[in-house]
Amino acid sequence: MIILAPLHGYTDFIFRNVYSRHYQGIDTSMSPFISMTQGLKGYPIVAKDVNPINNHDMPVIPQLIGNNPEHFIQMADFLRGWDYNQLNWNLGCPMRNIARKKRGSGILPYPDLLREILEKTIPMISQKLSVKIRLGYKDTGEIFEIIKVLNDFPLENITIHPRIGIQMYEGEIHHEVLKEILPIFKHEVIYNGDIFSFEDFLKIKSQYPTIKKWMIGRGIFYNPMLPDKIKGKKIPDSNKARELFKLFILDLYGELQKYKPDQTVVNKIKDLWLLLKKNFVEEEKVFWIISHIHSVQEMKDITLKLIEEEQMIF
Repeated sequence: MIILAPLHGYTDFIFRNVYSRHYQGIDTSMSPFISMTQGLKGYPIVAKDVNPINNHDMPVIPQLIGNNPEHFIQMADFLRGWDYNQLNWNLGCPMRNIARKKRGSGILPYPDLLREILEKTIPMISQKLSVKIRLGYKDTGEIFEIIKVLNDFPLENITIHPRIGIQMYEGEIHHEVLKEILPIFKHEVIYNGDIFSFEDFLKIKSQYPTIKKWMIGRGIFYNPMLPDKIKGKKIPDSNKARELFKLFILDLYGELQKYKPDQTVVNKIKDLWLLLKKNFVEEEKVFWIISHIHSVQEMKDITLKLIEEEQMIF
């Protein structure tokens, strides 16, 4: 099973819907985190990304972030009205402004707080609950106390990104630590982290023969056909792959225009190309060209020209 990772600002419902219309390798997705601090009146706004009206092509699991059991229960009750039967709790976000408030990976040094929140929350929500974690916030040693807590609760699964919070997304992954702790978990473990290519997947998979589910984020943007390749599906030849990518990108541009004003769309597209440029051999050249575009129509015209003329990785 392959799960689309929650990338804030990237994997929103627009991207999820468009992607699943052109590529079929992803089984389900996890939404970028939803804050639980807004109160009941704010929930329809902050949870817009998982509103069923906006989600019709790819299954999605709402991911929540926060540390207040009352807010957690209220949000779960709200999402039950949208027929969601599974939620994910973000215990892995490394952003400092979040972690310093004991949210995301900032909870990991406080196992007693984690236990208290789970004790108050799980009996009061009807949905299955999974968590997404790191190996700690400041030190990998934190994970051992975290496991003791998590093992005491009926969680659906645990997704692990094998870095610590202060690493953000840089530095080496702690594979040896993950190998050590895998047998200790009582729950199914899903792997997440640095699967950017098929070669990356094979290398990581060889280290974790018991793991059967994989969460991929940036790698989907680097090569949208990566999930299909991992699943052993037939990959189209270079010309067909190029045409498929072109249709995907144009569809994405069109959907963005439905929901955002043109200048916002241009800026959003430039952000997306920070990742999408990896589909090209001369990625920095491609991104430089994209970054100097000022209108949506110009963006469409130049993008088509780049896809048709520049060398791509497939």
